[in-house]
Amino acid sequence: MSEAAPGPKQMSTPRALWALSRPKGMLFVSILPMIGFAYAYWDHGCEDATLAPFGKMALLALVWAVPHAGTMWLNAGLDRDDKPTLFGDSVPVPAHIGWYAYPTFVFSIGLAFSLSIGLGVCVVLCTILSILYSHPKTAWKAHAWGGPFVNAAGYGALSPLGGFFLAGYAPTIRGAVVLAVAVTWITTAYFAAQAFQEDEDRERGYRTLVVTRGAAFTLRLTRGLFWVAGGSTLALAALGWFPRVVLVALPGFLWVDRLIAQWQREPKGGDESWARRFFLRMFWVAISVLVCVSVDYSWTRTETGRPGGLATASGHFEKRACE
Repeated sequence: MSEAAPGPKQMSTPRALWALSRPKGMLFVSILPMIGFAYAYWDHGCEDATLAPFGKMALLALVWAVPHAGTMWLNAGLDRDDKPTLFGDSVPVPAHIGWYAYPTFVFSIGLAFSLSIGLGVCVVLCTILSILYSHPKTAWKAHAWGGPFVNAAGYGALSPLGGFFLAGYAPTIRGAVVLAVAVTWITTAYFAAQAFQEDEDRERGYRTLVVTRGAAFTLRLTRGLFWVAGGSTLALAALGWFPRVVLVALPGFLWVDRLIAQWQREPKGGDESWARRFFLRMFWVAISVLVCVSVDYSWTRTETGRPGGLATASGHFEKRACE
């Protein structure tokens, strides 16, 4: 007789809460509003020699990191994982975990409104989505399209918008297009994170897409969305809405696509290691693009005197005063 799989390790409540907050995912989530904040400065070609923007970015990270922990705690209370997850091992879920979760939302909403009304509205909407996603009476994460909607709206749209609103600059057509591309990237990531969970979701009684349509379909959708997102990013670079140096990402996208193609051959989407490799490759591609864009930013500012988004080939959108 084979041995049963080991269950969650016993640990103290503080350690369990920290583990269930999924710190690795917290880092990613905290970056999303900072991207929106930095993009607002870049899009308008604004520079600030003070430390104020860095202080605001630190507060943005806090505004998103704290309720991320609460969201993960509600999610853990619903899922009751007894197997490794994408961002960590299974750990025991403390009793009445919602008591720990909801104060994180209150804290974040209060801090957000003290910084900006627009930011506060985004945090309120994200909080509502978090509760709808993981509360047992709604459990949108258990539905084929409820889960994708929450992630696309919360992580893809509201998170970067919160940072953009805090920056306080006027929206542009380019910003709206970039936001749509960001939503596509987040939706791609969501389905990639779900593709290996068919058996677990079925055991929980969920009706997620991977349960209703299978891992093979979920990975085909992931791959299709990946090329919509990647193709849109490269097209914006070719048009000159992004720095054309972004086109160096093409080999990286092919590298990621090769992994997805290999992943598609795994029965039932393989295990969480495939999703981890996907996100790791995406991370390195993003870092390489960021380095190239930073070098391009420094060069164009020196050579043309036009910083940020104003220096792209088609970047002459109406500039608002940066004060």
